Amino acid sequence: MKLYTTLLASATAATVLSLSVAMPALAEIPETTIQIAHVYNPGNIWYETADNFAKGIEAATDGKVTVNIAPGGTTGTWQEAIEALQIGTNNVVLESIGTLDRYDPLPGIEAFPYLIRDLDHFKKVYYGDMGGELADAIEQRTGFKIVGAGYRGARKLSANTKVEKPEDLKGLKLRVPPLKMYRRTWELLGASPVPMPALEIYTALQQGVIDGQENPLEVIYTFKWYEHQPYVMNTDHVIGAMTFIFDANWFNSQPEELQAILVEQGEKAMLWATDQMIAKEDEYAKLLEENGVEIVTPDMEAFRAVVAPIQDEFPELKEWVERINAVQ
Repeated sequence: MKLYTTLLASATAATVLSLSVAMPALAEIPETTIQIAHVYNPGNIWYETADNFAKGIEAATDGKVTVNIAPGGTTGTWQEAIEALQIGTNNVVLESIGTLDRYDPLPGIEAFPYLIRDLDHFKKVYYGDMGGELADAIEQRTGFKIVGAGYRGARKLSANTKVEKPEDLKGLKLRVPPLKMYRRTWELLGASPVPMPALEIYTALQQGVIDGQENPLEVIYTFKWYEHQPYVMNTDHVIGAMTFIFDANWFNSQPEELQAILVEQGEKAMLWATDQMIAKEDEYAKLLEENGVEIVTPDMEAFRAVVAPIQDEFPELKEWVERINAVQ
């Protein structure tokens, strides 16, 4: 199954199809409640994406499925939220694909440094046949089903000192997600990675526990980390993808009609998020500058060269890295 389906098919065809199958299809869906969890707050694109997904599900099921959203980490860190999928206290978690690398190395491909070259390459990888193959492989290896791919924007380094070349990172205490790929990337670059949940970053920056962190501009701005970070570096080391994560056993136990709705509405919500991020990425940079942040363009070739050996440290990803690199 592709991460990007036929959502762009003609409205006429969709209307005819809905008239012919809606009533019997909905009859197969029992009244139920599902819970979506995430760590994002109001004003954040991913908060709104979860809301759009929920509204889409409720509308498509004619209200038979009620969606409860647990935002802002109310069910715990993203690690805890994903663990809750397996015991059924959460049904969906909105997070990046790479968060599943705790269960198998393959999802870590999402955070492989400088693998996705730009937005066009992102779309060709995640919205083509390869995206579907990757999603299926991740499900087989981890037991989690992923639906949709939302463009996060390029990840940037923010810090309390200006970084223009890898040598400037020496000794920098840098918060990284508690994932192998991120930790090793920054070790190679010379920083001192500090794995830490995202919800703890603001306080850690405020108290000087860490000197910097790395995330897309939208996250840096909406979480207000710029209040303690005067520099943002355009390292663009990862162009990642958000997704909706389900426990595969739970998903496959649902009526086929509901499964189809969850996939359709999930992909639709992530495409909306991609459009929003594309439209707002430059705006976030301007907002950060208005708040006193200096945007720095470092020596990108030097960064790429330093992290290049990482491909030899993850041989299990070699085939996928080569295939993604080959996408033109």
